[in-house]
Amino acid sequence: MPSPTVWNIVSDAGSDADTDTDTDIVLAADFPVTGRNEGGFADLAPGLKLDCDLWQTVAPVRDPETDALDDSYLEPWLSEVAASGRTVRAVLGYCAGSVFAGVLAEKIGARQATAPRVVLFDPELVDVPTVHLQFGRVVGNMTTVLTPEEIAELSGAAERLAGQPDIAPATFAAGLYAAFRPIGTTALRRAGLDEDYAGELVQLVGSFMSYLATAAGLDPRPGWKGATVVTSASVTSGLNRMRTTPGVAPIEVADERRFEVEHRDLLRTPAIAEAVAGALSARPGEHA
Repeated sequence: MPSPTVWNIVSDAGSDADTDTDTDIVLAADFPVTGRNEGGFADLAPGLKLDCDLWQTVAPVRDPETDALDDSYLEPWLSEVAASGRTVRAVLGYCAGSVFAGVLAEKIGARQATAPRVVLFDPELVDVPTVHLQFGRVVGNMTTVLTPEEIAELSGAAERLAGQPDIAPATFAAGLYAAFRPIGTTALRRAGLDEDYAGELVQLVGSFMSYLATAAGLDPRPGWKGATVVTSASVTSGLNRMRTTPGVAPIEVADERRFEVEHRDLLRTPAIAEAVAGALSARPGEHA
């Protein structure tokens, strides 16, 4: 089949994609961006030693203020996997991407003979604190172009929005992007970027806020029930955080493996890659 357009090929097992539609595939859900301090699936992939391709989600361009953010968000990913004719052996998810991994695995499992395995790395149910934290990281990664006054303005806007009673994560994400768009555009243009490139980078932030807002509206729990979860030592991440968050019901998973590493290092720790490789060594429907 032709190369995917809404998935990024992280590792290629070398099969003849033009003629072989009967190979397995592993999928991964994440929102990787250049310069983030967390490891990514490209770091994990060599240690998995897969005999099939690994595809990673390419998040669609969305505006959280104007675009519908619902199940239709996943449809391009699902359609391209179905068109490939491949059996999904496993679906992996990192942080908020674990929401998409759970829902994708559930939907794909209904389409093929055996359900894919699910492996999640510090999975998060997206709420207002999650969006707030991630927006803070976006701003923190732009300290070389934002002035202290601009950073303070964005931080203040986020605090005011977060303080609104019963604000929904999607509304919060849209409000954050509305605050960021003019400030981010001004800062990037001041740094010497042309109008088009500055617009693309600002739009990337909008797409990230849309990614989080969409995840907040999905229920991944049915897809998480059979999952293997890799948990870090970071108390503010994954199951560690959710277990101490008031109002969050217990999260049911099949297996949890804990590692004494920080959240940011989960996908670039060799021992974790080795453990996950073992979990993925069996075919769908078999026990590792």
